[in-house]
Amino acid sequence: MATIFFSSPLLFAQVDPIATERPTQSIGSLVLPANSFQFEQGFTFTDTVVLDGFFRLGISELGEIRLLTYYDSPLVTVGAKVKLLKAKNYRPGIALKLDITGGRVTDYRVAILQKISARFSATLNLGYGQQFYGILAIGYGFADKFGVFLEGYFENAYTQFNTGLTFALNSETQLDVTAGLMDMDQGYVGVGVARRFLFKKDN
Repeated sequence: MATIFFSSPLLFAQVDPIATERPTQSIGSLVLPANSFQFEQGFTFTDTVVLDGFFRLGISELGEIRLLTYYDSPLVTVGAKVKLLKAKNYRPGIALKLDITGGRVTDYRVAILQKISARFSATLNLGYGQQFYGILAIGYGFADKFGVFLEGYFENAYTQFNTGLTFALNSETQLDVTAGLMDMDQGYVGVGVARRFLFKKDN
């Protein structure tokens, strides 16, 4: 999805526009730039309202540390994501992610991002939580600021389909809206916002 770049004294030059993991289940192969922080706040509406906060810190060009919380739960998930191969032109990007909740590993996966055309891309995740799962998302960027996606989540006893729209307010801020079916029998809608902050390196 294409976005625009704007200048700010707090930002590095030549930094790619914001890349989020909202609002899909899948994650891409990109990691945050070093010396950057990003929050991704979501609101999901089913028969209740679920609020989640996702916080990411770029510690090098190869990896980031992460924290996920659901505000109605005392549990916090911490994790890390490491880039193995940077996506370039039609070469795929590959990354690994690990999550720990309550002192035990609760999710690990490999993420593969593949450019299909100038505006189409595909993301494939293969991982293990309580059981093995796969996620496939197809995204399309248009009008520079807008993107749409279609995604399916598949495991042995559970499936989920969702679609949505993202809007790049600027190169550091993204808004999103999504809707889908959980286990094919419960609908949901969600909205969210993501914001990235990049900081100057010390001279």
